[in-house]
Amino acid sequence: MKITKILTVAAAVTLVGQVAQAQDTAHVWNDPRGWWGNHFVYDAQNTSKFTAHELNLDLFGSYWAGQEKVEDVFDTNIRRGTWGGGIGLNYFLTREIGFGGDLNISDNDGNFIDSASGSLIARFPIESVGLAPYIFGGGTRLTDRHWEWAGHAGIGLEFRPNPITGIFADARYLWPDDSGDSLLLRAGLRLVF
Repeated sequence: MKITKILTVAAAVTLVGQVAQAQDTAHVWNDPRGWWGNHFVYDAQNTSKFTAHELNLDLFGSYWAGQEKVEDVFDTNIRRGTWGGGIGLNYFLTREIGFGGDLNISDNDGNFIDSASGSLIARFPIESVGLAPYIFGGGTRLTDRHWEWAGHAGIGLEFRPNPITGIFADARYLWPDDSGDSLLLRAGLRLVF
């Protein structure tokens, strides 16, 4: 069973790599010096801030709060949650559709990694102002207190001043199998490769 999963992931990575090589987009693997050298200078007329075959690294701060039900989201008290941070990786197959994964690490004296999530992402770039609202959903493996699976759905907004750096904020609601629901807020830096 493990070998089947490993071969499936290897085939998917190979396919994505082949498709990415077939495109004419400029990324860090095509021109490593140009990637950072043009960090704050770019041709706004000829360069898109959001592209297909884009790999993103997320570095974020987070806030995790338990919820009784969805309607309680707007009654959340910021003093009763847990602060933390994490790291994520996203890949966009097209300009609008991608998938991603992230790890959240909260300061709650529990396990080092509190959750690992995988998401399907749909973004809606507004190129003229560098904004991209997005929605996402998927599955999460919770590891703190109880090891259990959860579904999640969320919304977010990203701002890009240039094609390789973004600032993002998003919110997701989690529905675990056994324990209570929760809200996860994230905000951070997104680096595009």
